Amino acid sequence: MTSSRKTNCTISGAVKEFISENNIQLDCMTANLICEKIFTDKKEYTLELCERIKTEKKHREILESDIDFIKSILSQLLALMKFSNPGISHTIENDLVVIKISVHDKDGLLIGKNGQNLLAMQYLLSIILEKKLKKHVPFAINVDTYMEKRSSYLKTLARTMAERAMQDNTEAITEYLPSYERKIIHEEISAIQELKTFSVGKGPYKKVVITSLL
Repeated sequence: MTSSRKTNCTISGAVKEFISENNIQLDCMTANLICEKIFTDKKEYTLELCERIKTEKKHREILESDIDFIKSILSQLLALMKFSNPGISHTIENDLVVIKISVHDKDGLLIGKNGQNLLAMQYLLSIILEKKLKKHVPFAINVDTYMEKRSSYLKTLARTMAERAMQDNTEAITEYLPSYERKIIHEEISAIQELKTFSVGKGPYKKVVITSLL
């Protein structure tokens, strides 16, 4: 499988060089950001790029044992955070396990400012699952209507970043996001012909690049 390191002033530039050299499509490569340098007047990105064989997406079977494990670890985390008798339930929506937490009028404390507490807990839990289960289990934690508000925020963010990328003929890069949030960004941009999106990173959390340079 073809792989190489590329350094460029934009992530898109490194990707464009790689797919051009190997005559492949954007969705037939993976990109991992190795190094980012910030200078006075520019940035410099070094990426590890790899060709991958595009395969048909298979339906992921979500095991009850995996869900039980998620709930068990989450219950332990909440106990360490001094939340007593939290309610933990789940639903499965489009191959995503949505864990709903109820903490008796302490939703704001659990969510934190701009969702920071909830995002940190979700990230920690995703790392534990990767280590213990040796596989990716798509899940999200919801408290009150946080997921709905987060989805609305991500769509607005995607449109704002898209406008900037088109106006300045450049790229815009999100923070590290879980797969279900990256999907929201990809879908929001998919109808804009002038732009393309791709993910950068390894593991369950990656960044999304929105670009007019490809």
